[in-house]
Amino acid sequence: MNTIGVKEKTLLVTGVVFGVFMLEALIHYSMAEAKENGKSILANFLELPPLSELLKMAVVVMTASVVSGVVVAFVEQRLHAKSIV
Repeated sequence: MNTIGVKEKTLLVTGVVFGVFMLEALIHYSMAEAKENGKSILANFLELPPLSELLKMAVVVMTASVVSGVVVAFVEQRLHAKSIV
């Protein structure tokens, strides 16, 4: 079984967390827009937010993703946990 280094694992966790939570951010945005404009959540989801809003969301989500990746690596190291990745 191949193991990956701490840097690679941190990047992997960061990327996965970013993908999942960016999707969640877009769903929440769509829910708020649906409440505001009366369209369905799906209709709002299929229309991306304005670029400035999308970039703001991406920055917030990326910040949380990087923190998550670093925390996971730190906790595993402190607990001497073996990763399945």
